[in-house]
Amino acid sequence: MDRIENIKKASYLIGKVGKVFQIVFGIFTGMFLISLIILFVLRSTLNTMIVESQTSFDFSNMGYWTKKLASEGKVAEASIVFLISGILFSLILTIIMHFIVKIFKKICNDYSPFLPEIVKDIKIVLLLTTLLILKNSIGLGIISGFTFWGIIELYEYGCELQNQVDETL
Repeated sequence: MDRIENIKKASYLIGKVGKVFQIVFGIFTGMFLISLIILFVLRSTLNTMIVESQTSFDFSNMGYWTKKLASEGKVAEASIVFLISGILFSLILTIIMHFIVKIFKKICNDYSPFLPEIVKDIKIVLLLTTLLILKNSIGLGIISGFTFWGIIELYEYGCELQNQVDETL
């Protein structure tokens, strides 16, 4: 029983820390959104100001479209594209953290971690994580996708074993 209590305590702690990260990522998403709105409203003014001062800011590490727009002198539009990318990234991280918190709350509060609801949440987390990895590297995305698929299969097998144990009791 001591091992189970340790797992429940760890799950509780992970859930609380995850909630903090979920809030932080949510704040970042909100800040990016507010910045996007301000930039969108002021874009013509900013483009005029930036063209006059000829900014030397390097957009080359912010993605293809951002770099292309900046090279055409559309710096405000390039910044908008960058902010949209930031919003999507931080929003996905917020969603991932939401489901991680949900998973560990269920593990902490239920009699077993092998429940069908948890498998559904794990699938969502692993799918979104795979998409984030695919954004940066196709090879790593494929490898992690297959690895995550294996983890899901193992977890579903655990759920089936838990179901059999529950039926015999």
